[in-house]
Amino acid sequence: MADDLRDYLAHETLLDGRPVVIRAIRRDDKDALVQGLRRLSERSVYNRFFAPKQRLSAAELEYLTELDFVSHVALLAVVPTDGGDRAVGVGRFIVVDPEVGSAEVALTVDDEHQGLGIGTRLLAHLAAIGRGLELTEFRAAVLGSNRQMFDVFERSGLRVERTVSRGEATVRLALGP
Repeated sequence: MADDLRDYLAHETLLDGRPVVIRAIRRDDKDALVQGLRRLSERSVYNRFFAPKQRLSAAELEYLTELDFVSHVALLAVVPTDGGDRAVGVGRFIVVDPEVGSAEVALTVDDEHQGLGIGTRLLAHLAAIGRGLELTEFRAAVLGSNRQMFDVFERSGLRVERTVSRGEATVRLALGP
């Protein structure tokens, strides 16, 4: 199944009617991630990494783009622009407890494209892949102030449980029926 997931490709439509391609992240997407980080506001960076971050190291880029598509799966959302295709969002999960079938999930959408349904679509595709890999749940650490991410989870159609401690929420998303 990992080889099939490396070729994952889906065509979707954003809330504003524009097309978006959801595809497996590839080794050659390192520059797309570098450019994407540059387009994020300080707040979006903090929401994703829980700390300021100005660049991705070579080791981080390797980790984020050279995946096994079994224990670490990542999808890229790409929209056409006048200057060519642009990566505008990333969704990924990393299996943290294979016995239970639990994975950490994370989503990032550049500021210009937030609110168009990209995070929701990335999560839906990740959930379908996770079910195919027999995962039972996603977990996410989310800053308590990150209302947009909570909205994505609430609109996902998945059963959501949230616990909050010291301004940070742990969210569990059930992948079962």
